[in-house]
Amino acid sequence: MDKKDIRILTELAVNFAEVRSEEELAKVIESAAEEFECDDIGELKVALYRLGGRMLCVDAADRDAVRNRRLACLTDEEKKELKLVEEIIDGNLLKYHFQPIVSAVNGEIFSYEALMRSAGDPKMTPFHILKYAALKDRLEDVERATFLNVLGLIEQKKDELCGRSVFINSIPDVRLCEEDVAKISELLKKHSDCTVVELTESAEADEGQLTVLKERYGSLNVRIAVDDYGTGYSNVSNLLRYTPNFVKIDRSLLSEINIDPKKRHFVRDIIEFCHDNNILALAEGVETSMELKTVILMGVDLIQGFYTARPSAELTADIPYEIRQEIRRYQQQRIDGKETHVYKVEGTERVLLEKLKKHGYRCLRIMPSEQAGDITLVGEPSLDSRVNIEIDDGYKGKLSLESAHLANSKNRPCISLGENCEVELSIFGDCKLKDGGILVPESSELTFTGIGALEIDINTSSYYGIGGHRNMRHGRLSFSADVEYSITAYGESGTCIGSGLGGEIDIHRGVFHLLVNSNSGVAIGALTGSTDLDIRNCGIDLNVTIAQGVMIGSRDGDAELKLHGMSFKTITGGKEVACLGSLNGRSNIELFNSNYVADVRSDSMTVFGSLWNDSKVDIRNLSMNVMAAGQRAYVFGGLAGRTQLEMNNTDSRIKLNTQLDGITSAKGDDLRFGDGRYRIYFNDEEISVTPDT
Repeated sequence: MDKKDIRILTELAVNFAEVRSEEELAKVIESAAEEFECDDIGELKVALYRLGGRMLCVDAADRDAVRNRRLACLTDEEKKELKLVEEIIDGNLLKYHFQPIVSAVNGEIFSYEALMRSAGDPKMTPFHILKYAALKDRLEDVERATFLNVLGLIEQKKDELCGRSVFINSIPDVRLCEEDVAKISELLKKHSDCTVVELTESAEADEGQLTVLKERYGSLNVRIAVDDYGTGYSNVSNLLRYTPNFVKIDRSLLSEINIDPKKRHFVRDIIEFCHDNNILALAEGVETSMELKTVILMGVDLIQGFYTARPSAELTADIPYEIRQEIRRYQQQRIDGKETHVYKVEGTERVLLEKLKKHGYRCLRIMPSEQAGDITLVGEPSLDSRVNIEIDDGYKGKLSLESAHLANSKNRPCISLGENCEVELSIFGDCKLKDGGILVPESSELTFTGIGALEIDINTSSYYGIGGHRNMRHGRLSFSADVEYSITAYGESGTCIGSGLGGEIDIHRGVFHLLVNSNSGVAIGALTGSTDLDIRNCGIDLNVTIAQGVMIGSRDGDAELKLHGMSFKTITGGKEVACLGSLNGRSNIELFNSNYVADVRSDSMTVFGSLWNDSKVDIRNLSMNVMAAGQRAYVFGGLAGRTQLEMNNTDSRIKLNTQLDGITSAKGDDLRFGDGRYRIYFNDEEISVTPDT
């Protein structure tokens, strides 16, 4: 607390001591609240009102004096309203309308809530009745009348109810006399099978009073509902105190819940808590079709609101047929999702993998929405969820993985993008994909962001880590974050990053660890199609054992490689290998401002260029340490086609053992060694290289 706060509190204490009315108290609190620096002004005002109210009571001679002060502050209009309310209470002019509470499973009426109204003219709202009853200390009269009147209506309408219950509103901190309690208890016991006492959460009963109420209603076999949950004093500890049969989720949490991810997250937690504790969750105040759909798909048990049925003086036999069918349709969608183990999200939402696993979901389906949103999937390092992600066509948005471990059956991706998607995949913590990679069709784009680590493990005949399978082109892949990627692939044929027919790949940041054991494949690039790669400012570590393949480039197509600012290390073994370039297509390679370390062993191989086609290699400002060995092996260029090689400002240490005639197939004017340091060992003998030759 700083000096400013101390000053404000000191002035507040002085002002409270001088307060003589509710009106003065309100002015003092408003003034003080404006000076405090507080994130939640509403909560601050509540606290100040409690404090000021206590001081006002202390200053008053007795309770009547406090009430008289409050009454003296009323306007002429409020005094008229007060008089009307007293007439309503004195004449028991309270009447009740019944609003259906319907099943979220089939739309049938489950029960009714008895809602207070006033007879006579002008009508007074329940808010005004309770407001002035509290001001005159007559809430006990309203409580007594409500119980006796509604229980009397239950007696009259027993046949019409057809076994359905009626929810009766009660204020838990209002205490009735013993005579009233006995009379009401007798009626409750008689109608216990069709009554539910609804305790408002906007008022807090003390522990002793709550214990009395629970024991009383428990002994009568009367069920309890907590009303307005999500407002006032509502919290999990209060639910545990009340141990209700029903929880009515307040309208404030349900209004536009279909477009508010924070509300959905909170309400989903409430529903899950209810179900874990054998409590029925009731969505109160549902007013639109989309609100109805959202709460049903979230798993709510009961629904109440103007959209399904309005209150009426007589008991409604059924809600409209169209609404019943709508409820059943949404419920079927929920069932279909659960039976297929698919959890559907749209808009912004934070999803816990632990909950998906708990409820048996195997797939998270992300659907486009009118408002682009962010989906966050939260896991734990030790949680193996066995969940995969499917993204529908046309989705544009951000998907964040936080320590998420996903899995799928073999030959299927862990994350699958639909057509025409633009997805930002943000990685946080240690994330893992098992038995499947990330599928990106040609019409879609995938951009990586974040600061975490992504591990992909694949063990299947035809594999891919990020991109697509061997018979497709992949969409644009952009790696632009400080993420550490680890891809392990075991199989017959495939790519770690890329696809069979190729596509655009931009790698501008990150660290890549690729481990491959395959008969035929490419670490980064394409199998049969041409590839155009732009790789900058990253680190790549390859450990590849492959019969026929390429580290970076294309196996059979042309390879256009721009490699700038890289730290590159490879350990490779095989029969027919090209490290950077292509086996059968043409190669055009720029390798600038980088560090390159390679240890390559293969029967037929080239480190830079194409093995069986034209090669153009331009190397500048490179620190290079290459050890290579093979019966037919070149460091630069291949066994067929023209090789053009130019090196400038390089620090090169090259050691090659082979049956061929040199380290490169470039000859004459196609071979140029510019300024730099060259240490070349050919079949264990050092070769002298003079720059500008």
